Amino acid sequence: MDIQSDTTTIIDDENLALLNSDNGSHVSIRSGSQMSWIMAAGLIINAAMGAGLLNIAKAYDDAGGILISSVLHGIVVLLVLGAYAILFVCCDPSTPSYETFVLMKCGKIWQRICSVCIILYMYGLSITFFIIIGDQLDRFLSFIDPLFCRHWYFDRRLTIPLTSLLFIFPFCFSKTIKFLQIPSMLGVLAIIYVVIIVPIEYAQRKSSDVIVKTGPDSWTDVFLVLPTMCFSYQAHVNAVPVFVSLKSRADCIKATLLSTIVLILSYCLVAIYGYLTFGIKVDHDILMSYHPISAIVLIAIIMVAIKTYTAYPVNLFCGRTAIDSLSNETTASIIATDVEHSTKRRILIVCLWYFSTLTAAVFLPNISVAIHYLGALAASFIFIFPGLCLYFHVEQNWINSWENIISISIGILYVAIGVFVTALTLLQSLMADISGEERSTSRTC
Repeated sequence: MDIQSDTTTIIDDENLALLNSDNGSHVSIRSGSQMSWIMAAGLIINAAMGAGLLNIAKAYDDAGGILISSVLHGIVVLLVLGAYAILFVCCDPSTPSYETFVLMKCGKIWQRICSVCIILYMYGLSITFFIIIGDQLDRFLSFIDPLFCRHWYFDRRLTIPLTSLLFIFPFCFSKTIKFLQIPSMLGVLAIIYVVIIVPIEYAQRKSSDVIVKTGPDSWTDVFLVLPTMCFSYQAHVNAVPVFVSLKSRADCIKATLLSTIVLILSYCLVAIYGYLTFGIKVDHDILMSYHPISAIVLIAIIMVAIKTYTAYPVNLFCGRTAIDSLSNETTASIIATDVEHSTKRRILIVCLWYFSTLTAAVFLPNISVAIHYLGALAASFIFIFPGLCLYFHVEQNWINSWENIISISIGILYVAIGVFVTALTLLQSLMADISGEERSTSRTC
């Protein structure tokens, strides 16, 4: 099975289209788009951390408390790091995108499936980010004026489009992901503030009437934390175009380890102390649980909004490259040779993506429904596609040895886990939707 030879032309075209220099000439992929590994870690953190951070305390409650959720948390983290290890082993250093990585190892069919999944995931995530922005703006305005809902100019149908047009739209047209490293670092610094204030608020409140679960209501509830966990740590799609901008594989490993450590500490602090603060009354958006809003919490609300503004362009970039990959056989050569065509195509995709997700976000009620469905797609990027790539990578160079047998087994295990988590997550979400279960307890208006 020689997939590599069948895809060389397509990959070269993608490299040229996505990673060329500003003057459009064909240069070395690494020479024109290098960044430091610290900046790369910031991009990965900013891509992964967001709605999952707000939702994770409630996920701990759904799964039956801190102990069992922490055990599952640790297992998911190990599997996430394993998926990154698969990327390091199987991925060529010049691979420009996650879907190209799948193309090289698994072939065109799996690449098409992967591209569709990425588009759906990034599109849903973009809608979720707009909803988060609207929630934080509502909370901010309620602090200024408790009766803000009566004023049409404070309506989220107006505040979300106006603020996002100023702080998101101009950053959505970048040719390479390197341009987004500075806004991403700003987003990371903003979200770190939120991570810090949750333990501080716990120490200050010390409520005596907090009810904390010591076990799940049903054994199946232990799996309710998995969608949020997968959603919280899925940065693999964003990581591949980041890795290509680094000098060496050692820098990739440094960026991965630093970003994972920051994510683990952040999620654990918010999940544990957030749940201990509110117990079973914790909201799906933890900041919605703080009543009344203090000045410290108000700043946290602003910081979440800032972080979300900076993360949206990164996800749109990955969605845009996935759209390009779906038609690369017919358009890649045109894009590579016609800079004007490439620019017009990029503008068209960005505008359609931005305005359609903005419109959808204005009419959707909350983030929790989206997170459960997005968690199913996130599981495929962490488990299914890395497992398939490892399987085909070993198969292409098969030699009877214990190392290859173990590698094949790991690949099959990852695919099996991914199918299980994806199917279970979709089933749980559908059952919750059919039963009409309310996923958010607090509404500002």
